[in-house]
Order: sequence, then structure tokens, then C-alpha cells
Amino acid sequence: MKLLYWLIAGPLIALSILFALSNRESVDLSIWPLPFTAGVPVYVVALGGLALGFFAGGIVAWFGAGRTRGRARAAERTLRGREVELEDLRRKVKEAEIAEARQKAAPTTPSTPKSNLPAPASNVTH
Repeated sequence: MKLLYWLIAGPLIALSILFALSNRESVDLSIWPLPFTAGVPVYVVALGGLALGFFAGGIVAWFGAGRTRGRARAAERTLRGREVELEDLRRKVKEAEIAEARQKAAPTTPSTPKSNLPAPASNVTH
């Protein structure tokens, strides 16, 4: 990927340097409603215009992607909430498994406790 970057960026940088070295003549730059005039090299005007367009395009792209970034943040918040829920459910399942294992391992006790009193005599004659 870096090689591809340098294959494209290298010639563009070289062309920009050659353009700047070849166009050092000064031109008068003025903006219509203002009374000021400035002598500026041609390459500053050309490369400055390109730089201004580059940054303006970046700002437009950044604002255009705002909705997408907002949806990504909302999805991330939802994901974090779901991860918390998942961990809570895993903890509850583990606790239930431990309780079930303890219940199986515990000795069984009769459901009705026996009394220490003697059983009543059924064949008693007086």
C-alpha cells in the first residue's frame, strides 16, 4: 500500500516542485471590491488555489459524513449495551448451573420430617 502511495504521490510532488521553479514570475493579484493589489508569484496563486480546493473538499466531505459518523456512534453505544446484557446473562447462567450442581450433589432429605413420638397403637383392648 505504501508503494502505491509513493508511485502516485512521488510524481505529483516532483511536478509541483518543477511548476514552482518554472513559474517564479510575479503577477499582480487583486480582489474586485478591495482597493489592494499584491505582487505574488504565479506558483503561489496556482498551488494556493489547489490547496484551497483540497481543504474545501475535505470540509464538505467531513460534513457530508456526519450522519454516518452519528449512526456509527449510536451502533457502538447499542453494541456496548448488548455486551453488558450478554455478560449479565452469562453470569446468571453460570450461577444457575452452580446452584443446580449443588442441588444435585446435596444429600436428599425426605419431604416430611419424622416425629420422635411413638406410633399410636391400633390393637389396644381394655
